[in-house]
Amino acid sequence: MKNLKAKDLALGGILTSLTLIVLFINILIPINTFAILTISSCFVPIAIIRSNVQVGIFVYIASSIIGFFLVPLDIMIPFILYFGIYGLVKFYIEKLRNIPLEILLKLLFSNIMLILGYILFTKFIAPINLNIPIWVIIILAQIAFLIFDYALTLIITFYISKFHNK
Repeated sequence: MKNLKAKDLALGGILTSLTLIVLFINILIPINTFAILTISSCFVPIAIIRSNVQVGIFVYIASSIIGFFLVPLDIMIPFILYFGIYGLVKFYIEKLRNIPLEILLKLLFSNIMLILGYILFTKFIAPINLNIPIWVIIILAQIAFLIFDYALTLIITFYISKFHNK
């Protein structure tokens, strides 16, 4: 990372710490992992909003590396492949300002990461026995992704309206 100022590094460190704290919450209080991962995904966009894309990349990479050693793989694999990096993907896709194309590209990203995550999860964590037809899982995954994208948009909008530039 070139030319990151001290305030950018401090911001990145704080947001990385917050990301890891949120991921740890899922270990301490095993509630809805999807919701916890959604909340953990908001810190990369906040880094981009408060500073720049470099800080967002820093938060993603630092959270992923540190979390890989401290947080169980069943939480970190989805974070690394999907939830952590999605703030960067969302930022660049939404620059297109073409909603149908944005949705298509986001769904493409989601499906590629879902397949990759499935392969990694079954190789390194545990085999997954699917009692539901694959087409149902695919449809549910699309719906879950759209809910996640909308929830992340709401979190970002809330952050901007309540905390940014205040």
